[in-house]
Amino acid sequence: MLFAFFILSPAQAQQVGQDETWLVPTEMCRDYFFVPIVVSAQPGRPDDEGGRTLWMLYDTGASATFVDPDSIERVANMTVRGADRVNIQNAQTGPVAINRMPVRLSDLDHLSVGLGREIDGILAVDAFDDFLLTLDYENGALRLTRGALPRPDGVSVFSTRGPGVRPFLTVDIAGRSRRVLIDSGAAGAPLALNRLDRYPLAEPARPIGASIRFSRIEYREGGRLDGEARFGPFVLNAPLMEEVPETELLGGMIMRHFNWTFDLENERVRIERITGDGPIRLPPETTHGLALRPEGGALVVQAVLPGSRAAEAGLAAGDVLTHFDGRPVANRGCQTSDADETPDSLTVTRVRDGEAVDVIVPLVTLVE
Repeated sequence: MLFAFFILSPAQAQQVGQDETWLVPTEMCRDYFFVPIVVSAQPGRPDDEGGRTLWMLYDTGASATFVDPDSIERVANMTVRGADRVNIQNAQTGPVAINRMPVRLSDLDHLSVGLGREIDGILAVDAFDDFLLTLDYENGALRLTRGALPRPDGVSVFSTRGPGVRPFLTVDIAGRSRRVLIDSGAAGAPLALNRLDRYPLAEPARPIGASIRFSRIEYREGGRLDGEARFGPFVLNAPLMEEVPETELLGGMIMRHFNWTFDLENERVRIERITGDGPIRLPPETTHGLALRPEGGALVVQAVLPGSRAAEAGLAAGDVLTHFDGRPVANRGCQTSDADETPDSLTVTRVRDGEAVDVIVPLVTLVE
């Protein structure tokens, strides 16, 4: 088993109190939490903090920590080609010192292109397991405190017990109880379940897109539940659901309505509603209707989804997309729009047979 040893830096350790809170430096990108880890300067390298920073996506759905080999070579001034894993030592993220963090090496360029922001690595769920860790969606922050959560009461504190170290939560879905993974690394997902045909849907499930899962694409069908899903006192009114072949999960489209405090040692989570009272209803599934595959610094159209208007706009499987609304797809950033401000279209730069043209793709609602 891999362990990441994160401790308070000496200056902070002298001031430790049971009720103190420490903020981990965080940048939010479309409901993903990015944490900067600054590696100590290496001999022969300029002492520039920017060049020594690893931007790590904190993922409650990840049981191991991964870093791109190119990123290790950049911050450590060493070649790691041919290695499976390395240890990161003498590093820091805000008030937290990293004595030793074993990481697995994996090429993450495709994830960077898919998200439109550089990703150096993925932090496993247990990276901060010496602390209570709060994913503060309200303020876009990660917070650490000492102590333990009280026993589960089914109202605000819940058991996260499941296979391995990852946190699971029991959700009642139209009378069917499921134990689903709490997955902050699936920021664009609602409830993701096996076999949607087991649940009452308002309309038959239909293709809604594709998800990037390391080196492969998973096509997704989705629909809206004809009924309610709930965990404790929290009710999801006719939530969006999508089908997955493997681990069932609760994704960021739902997580963003709450703050989540994890006590991994005792396998508990405290859930605090931040978006008002009453049942939560997720907005419609509105999309460009393209299944996209990262390739190099671009996105390749893998398929045009039924019901979209991308085909009539002039897009087809095999087209290479280099820009979204004038921005390179690999660096398009984390701009988001509120549900009431969803644009009507997306302008993409399409390359076909060596010729680049701008194409306006109308956005469509695939699930009301």
